[in-house]
Amino acid sequence: MDLNLLKAFDALMQERNVTRAAERLGVTQPSASAALARLRLLFGDELLVKSGREMRATPFALRIAERVHQMLVEVEDIVTSHDVFDPRQDKQTFRVMVTDYSALILMRPVARTLACEAPHLSLELVTRGMGDHVDRLQSGEVDLAVVPDRLSRHSGLPREELFVDEFALAGWRGNPRVTDSMTVADFAEAPYLSVSVGSEPSMVDSLLAELGHDTRADVRVESFVTGPLLLRGTMLVTFIQRRLAALLAESSELRVVRSPFELPPLLETLTWHSRSTTDPGHRWLRQQITAAAAALPRTP
Repeated sequence: MDLNLLKAFDALMQERNVTRAAERLGVTQPSASAALARLRLLFGDELLVKSGREMRATPFALRIAERVHQMLVEVEDIVTSHDVFDPRQDKQTFRVMVTDYSALILMRPVARTLACEAPHLSLELVTRGMGDHVDRLQSGEVDLAVVPDRLSRHSGLPREELFVDEFALAGWRGNPRVTDSMTVADFAEAPYLSVSVGSEPSMVDSLLAELGHDTRADVRVESFVTGPLLLRGTMLVTFIQRRLAALLAESSELRVVRSPFELPPLLETLTWHSRSTTDPGHRWLRQQITAAAAALPRTP
């Protein structure tokens, strides 16, 4: 048996498309088609069946897909584990799950460090699927995740605290409602812009719901950075992290005031799967991320 066929099987199951699987594998489309034909012969199953423009996996393929993927991840861990890691020489790609907020605040200085000290390392910042970060770390789809403490503290995975931020209320500078004396009742009457990550409710909306407040939204956006940019020229209000507000206040013409609600601080954490704890390259990147977090200025 050619074990490379299992790599082809994993790519085909991930993409459900022969052409995209070929691109993932770095081979031609005919080569990927030939691999699928050999896999069908090997397993005595169709594995993927044409359904319109896409391909559907058979029950057998679905049953073995996760086991094959996990086995390939473990093999990759064995092959890429080094006793010594040289950031100036080693070539490696790390996939880090972040929001656009933590990418801008934290990973931008990390990217600068890598450009100077680790020119052959690559970063892939994954900004979707935050609610599934545990499963994606366990499957090896991502190597690290920067997530709020309320998401990581009960996961059972290794983690480190990075930095603290707090939520403030923000609106356009031309919005007369946005003042430091804004009350809960004033907020309830104002049109509200909510920021969520995927299908998950935002951290602020979850906190407000826990406090018994209405979290209806007039506008909803899946980007912490885009949200504040939408406020200019409107009567919308939103909640924003203080560190992000300091970066966007001028370009977005923001007025940032205290929140009328007692919201707990935002503690961002770094988490990963325990199998990567002792990997030298992984450990080096974690050190760069925690160093960047320690160098951040105090919350504005």
